[in-house]
Amino acid sequence: MERINFDPEFVPMILSGAKKTTIRRGIRSYPVGKAVELTVDNKTFALAKIKKVVVKRVSELSDEDAKSDGFSSREELLNALKRIYGDVNDSEFVTVVHFEVL
Repeated sequence: MERINFDPEFVPMILSGAKKTTIRRGIRSYPVGKAVELTVDNKTFALAKIKKVVVKRVSELSDEDAKSDGFSSREELLNALKRIYGDVNDSEFVTVVHFEVL
């Protein structure tokens, strides 16, 4: 079963339903319609079904994307992406993975 790894800080938001997407740097492939393990440090904390995968540029990320990812604004989301990935520029592609915890 495929896994998506998260930083521990995101687990409560995922389990409460406040975080329904994850935004990953680059163009990535995820199994739409299939169950995946959600992990922290390779330990499973939940199973989720991949509902939809959307590729867009960082410049196209919206406040709506930020809210579904558990952030209050696009600016807060961009700050988190920069903290996780280092320098992120507007022309880079990201993959927005929509999921539902099972």
